[in-house]
Amino acid sequence: MQYANETIRTLFEKHTIRKYLPDPVDRTALETIVQAGLRAPSSGGTQGPVLLVCEDRGTNLALGRLSKLLYDEGAYPVSSAQPSIADDDTIDDGFYGAPAMVHCFTPRDYRYSPFDGSMAAANMMIAAWSLGVGSCFVSRAERLFEVAWAREWARKQGVSDDWEGCFHLCLGYPSDDSWTPKPLYPNRLLWC
Repeated sequence: MQYANETIRTLFEKHTIRKYLPDPVDRTALETIVQAGLRAPSSGGTQGPVLLVCEDRGTNLALGRLSKLLYDEGAYPVSSAQPSIADDDTIDDGFYGAPAMVHCFTPRDYRYSPFDGSMAAANMMIAAWSLGVGSCFVSRAERLFEVAWAREWARKQGVSDDWEGCFHLCLGYPSDDSWTPKPLYPNRLLWC
């Protein structure tokens, strides 16, 4: 496929990665990725999302296992090349062994928080792909940070109880970039 420029190429070729090398993400790349998230558009310019970056493997594994325990969506096919916990119930880490995690928190009870968080996630995922870093958006952050020990951990990192979990973003260098684009579902684009 021909692309008008590298930005369009990144948008069209970016895909979810759930298989990571154990290597840490380069600090400059990681800082660039989270800065892209902080610069995302937000409702009324509120700049609501707070990003908590964690590179501690033990913490990431403990939180990832908790995320897996909270998963209750059932089994369904997501990706044979990059399986999720919905595809394979033997995966015990809901963060897929990613060496870096970004946990997004947004103002509690603010109606536009999910949208603001989603914009931050999209910016970070696009920035990551452009830098050779894979990413995976993981929901359940609101429920995960309602668990007492996880909430206490977030508090110790400086996250106020006025903020609730919005999403998690797994980051790491792909160990396997197998991917076949899914065909786009029909009837999703209407013109008038």
